[in-house]
Amino acid sequence: MVNLVSKLKDWSTDYLQGSDEFLVDIENKPGSSKYRVVVDGIESITIKRCAMLSRYLSKQMDEDESIDEDDYFTFEVSSPGADRPLKLQKQYYKHIGRQLEVETLDGEKSTGSLISVDEDKIIIEVEVSKKETAAKDIEFKNIKEANVIISFK
Repeated sequence: MVNLVSKLKDWSTDYLQGSDEFLVDIENKPGSSKYRVVVDGIESITIKRCAMLSRYLSKQMDEDESIDEDDYFTFEVSSPGADRPLKLQKQYYKHIGRQLEVETLDGEKSTGSLISVDEDKIIIEVEVSKKETAAKDIEFKNIKEANVIISFK
């Protein structure tokens, strides 16, 4: 079977080029015939745009002669979802002002409001005491996982 992950990545990147949307990941568990194309945007990505990309990818697969008709697989195109960790630096910008839980490679967990994002790091405002907060710099290279904390207030 052809490397479908590579093809989906290339086709998705080509399709999204020039827009404020971008490919986050192609997910495929070993041994699974299901592929998930995860896309996001500087602002957000709509269901309509996901559907348009899905149709484009279907067309590319239909026209690609290296993909054997006997190879069964399914794919879906979606946004990352609120419960998914942030994977790319680009994803952090739209979450400025929101609460994040960040785990570093050394296992330290910090929760705070995302103040800023730059090329190398994020800055979150963490609570030091009931009346005091402090800015904490966390370099991207040290982030193991970062999740937006969903609040229903």
